[in-house]
Amino acid sequence: MSRQLVIEGSLQRARFKLEIDLRIDLSDALGILGATGAGKTTLLRVIAGLERNFFGRVEFCGDLWHDGNQFDRVPTHQRGLGVVFQDSRLLPGRTVESNLAFAMRRAPTRDTKLACETLTEALDLNHLLTQPAEMLSGGERQRAALARALLARPRLLLLDEPLSANDADHRQQLIARLAEWLPAEDISLVYVSHAANELAQLTQQLIVLERGAVMARGETEGLLDAPSALRNREVKPVTAVVTAIDLACGTTTLQLADEHHGVVSELALGERVVLQREVADASDLGASLQPEPEKNQD
Repeated sequence: MSRQLVIEGSLQRARFKLEIDLRIDLSDALGILGATGAGKTTLLRVIAGLERNFFGRVEFCGDLWHDGNQFDRVPTHQRGLGVVFQDSRLLPGRTVESNLAFAMRRAPTRDTKLACETLTEALDLNHLLTQPAEMLSGGERQRAALARALLARPRLLLLDEPLSANDADHRQQLIARLAEWLPAEDISLVYVSHAANELAQLTQQLIVLERGAVMARGETEGLLDAPSALRNREVKPVTAVVTAIDLACGTTTLQLADEHHGVVSELALGERVVLQREVADASDLGASLQPEPEKNQD
């Protein structure tokens, strides 16, 4: 079954505008990267149905969640979501155990191996179950919020800097758990983070937001490895062959389709390399060159 997420529309505030036209298959986990104020949290809120001023269309797995204005939308709790924001947003005045019980009461009936006892032990919450939400540290609140989101048995998990308040050991343990649990439970993921290592471990595709617009889209590994200038545009890999080397001038000539492009690099004659072509201007080539991996010959 297709897991296509469709977001088309705009949201206008006094000093910010989100304009989005995105169709993306969430069979692979999606990461969202961008500077503070780029619109990352707002985009997650649009997916969750929490932005009443969004005018457009939101669809997931063929289910239409929002079409037009605020009166034509499926309520958040009916979208099959698990949501964790950076500030956790646990139910105030309730214990951790009560917060988790609330999620379980609203969860749809389906098979899962993520029982409450499994999650509380794995997320180091057992000793906190009787504690009021207000008494928890920032990291503890985030872990409780993550457990609550998973106990809702979501089909789509929206995580916004969900580990930022945890120490390095807890972060790595949580990343490992999520990487194991989500594919096993068939849960799609949209993950917002400033941490490149988290995005690299948990997501396979990435979009870069800038001032409320998608400025780059591609494989997570490729975009994270690209020079910062390349992250401002959508890039695609292009294979070229070294056809000439001018040692005097320090240039290497590459054959790309029927064109030749001179670039500075230390490469061998006949070597195949992979470049980054900017979609916004097909005549330009990124400066980063990598030898193409050799293919096995049967």
